[in-house]
Amino acid sequence: MSHFTKCALKMTNLAAIKKALADLNHKFVAAEDGQQVTVRGYRGDTLKAAICVDMGRYDVGIIDNLDGTYGVTADWWGVETTKGISEEEFQNTLSQKYQYHNVKQACEEKGYAVEEEVNEEDGSIRLVVAKWGAE
Repeated sequence: MSHFTKCALKMTNLAAIKKALADLNHKFVAAEDGQQVTVRGYRGDTLKAAICVDMGRYDVGIIDNLDGTYGVTADWWGVETTKGISEEEFQNTLSQKYQYHNVKQACEEKGYAVEEEVNEEDGSIRLVVAKWGAE
């Protein structure tokens, strides 16, 4: 019986996901174009994913939902008991870092530069961007 459970977290920017995982110091392997990587779960169960995040004996998978979004799946009991990271904690930290990189990338693509970055007391991140020059 499989113990893989999908999270409600949905993401669309694979580059931002990779940057977020790197910021969080998670070791991961991303699949090459058109390929998939193997994610390990309970009792040798595996599944295929776009990214495999190494959490020790168990992995977290970033799954291509084939609709332009990516989801997160894992054997969360295994991840929490071996790594001490709960599903909620993983989702929250990944979501914040993902949103940060996604917004930053979108701003840069539109010609904006990050002028200021402030980590607020409530844990949020405030970005101040500016665009210089003529359009």
